[in-house]
Amino acid sequence: MSRNEKEKLPEGTVFRIARQNIEEGEAWHKHTNVREIVFGFNDAAISILALIAGVIGGSLTRGQTTVAALSGIIGGAISMAIGAYISSKSEIEHHRSEIVREKREIVECPDIEREELRQLYLKKAPFTEAELKIILDRLTADDEVFLDAMMKEELGLFEERFESPVKVALIMFIAFIVGGLFPVVPFLLFSEPFTGLMASSITTFGALFCIGIWKTTFTERSWISSGLEMVGVGFLAAVIPYLLGDIFLKRLLAAYIG
Repeated sequence: MSRNEKEKLPEGTVFRIARQNIEEGEAWHKHTNVREIVFGFNDAAISILALIAGVIGGSLTRGQTTVAALSGIIGGAISMAIGAYISSKSEIEHHRSEIVREKREIVECPDIEREELRQLYLKKAPFTEAELKIILDRLTADDEVFLDAMMKEELGLFEERFESPVKVALIMFIAFIVGGLFPVVPFLLFSEPFTGLMASSITTFGALFCIGIWKTTFTERSWISSGLEMVGVGFLAAVIPYLLGDIFLKRLLAAYIG
């Protein structure tokens, strides 16, 4: 549809589409949890594959490698979930402390807060003083609206973007568990460790490529470059520990264990 055709849309249609776009944007921030899913899955898949590669390179047995990998999944999932919970909770606490501070400043020095808001809007567009007065009069007439404007315009804090810390932690935990199973399950299907590592690598890289493709539904990047980027990072994370295990871990085991 051309620009001229868009301009001819009925007023009711324009209002409906605009409102729908705003609601979808707010829902995206509140419910996608892309960061937790990608971060948890990616970190688990890469770290567990790297762990398997490292211990195989160090000539540990298949059973020892499996125990190490499963321990890594459990420990990593718990650690990542706790970290996600604490970071999310800290963000909310910071947001609430800023609300308290802004409320106090609006009560104690409203003229300064109003002037801050005026200067913020001056940076957005070349408003005239008359236009700014209308905007400021409307925004500062109600304390809650005034507070909301200061939180968003001055501090860039949007309450819609904050999730429940428990939900964030649970998503991170599940994403890590699922991501960690991709390298482990194929490894368990083969008795020869190196064959299991190859199967594990292929499965993990395939999963990482799929996550890279899924991520493009939010980033609008090329699905090929996004998928290959995820695979490239995973490849480096697997090869380097394997080489380190092959070079250094064997010598350490020989020197200290015999």
